[in-house]
Amino acid sequence: MVTATATRKSAKPSARKAPKHTPALQRVIPYQEKVRLMVIEVLREESGRELAASARFNGQEFDWEQHNARFRKDYAETSLRDLLTYARKLYGLQNLDEVRDRRAAHKATRTGRLNALNGLSTTDDLDTDEEFEVDLEEDVNLDD
Repeated sequence: MVTATATRKSAKPSARKAPKHTPALQRVIPYQEKVRLMVIEVLREESGRELAASARFNGQEFDWEQHNARFRKDYAETSLRDLLTYARKLYGLQNLDEVRDRRAAHKATRTGRLNALNGLSTTDDLDTDEEFEVDLEEDVNLDD
């Protein structure tokens, strides 16, 4: 006696699902987080400059890429309040205005370095790092 066994194919749709739409403003990080990230970047730059100078003084190499990656990982979850405490204690930055000013100085230095590498004069009218600056004191609630 011969029995036929039917093989069933699973009915899987061959088309992939379209990604779920998320409105643009829901994909943007909140203002408070942007401020926190700005403070992290200022502290990263300041500490890197200090450690690089120390390494140069001692005849050692300093790896900026390693420092940047490690710093961001180490302080990824640190609160804005704690970051501002570090900024005050280690670099004398008393408030967000001073942090923002230091960030602007870092950007100016970086732009000058890039201009020198690209053969541009620092007096040229080109602003290669122009960016909308936000008033960081506005709407920042440190008690959150």
